[in-house]
Amino acid sequence: MIQGVRGRGEALNNDQLSSAVWFGLGLAVCLGSLQYKLGTPASPGTGFMPFLTGVAICFFSGIGLIQATLRKKQGEGWVPLLRGVVWKNALVILISLLAYALLLKPLGFVITTAVFIAFLLRAIVPQRWSLVIACSILTALGSYLIFEVWLKAQLPKGPLGI
Repeated sequence: MIQGVRGRGEALNNDQLSSAVWFGLGLAVCLGSLQYKLGTPASPGTGFMPFLTGVAICFFSGIGLIQATLRKKQGEGWVPLLRGVVWKNALVILISLLAYALLLKPLGFVITTAVFIAFLLRAIVPQRWSLVIACSILTALGSYLIFEVWLKAQLPKGPLGI
């Protein structure tokens, strides 16, 4: 069991530990960015954005640490991380992601994405067919519009040319 910071033998809860890890990561980013020129907001140097990113990570993880500590005082303790994980769903998602990657070039982005989303909506938490069809088509076409049309990314074309 992980011991509390005060040394009284109290165990941290999950969110306290993860917030502390993220705070340490943010601090490391801040310290690492100090090796570069920070500059000013009007004339930022190469270390300015990494420094701000580290500050943001520290800020949000600090908020999380405070909230987790308040919940700890209400009795929330450590919970095993893998308790309640449905391994069947994780395996189905992993295999479907592999299939998506393998079918992307031969079938194209739009068809593969629509089939992928439809499969997940039916396999993980089964939804009505009308919702599955509508969501999969809207997701595939919306993604196509964002990436191909708006951002001008070159997506794999399928047998239909889209």
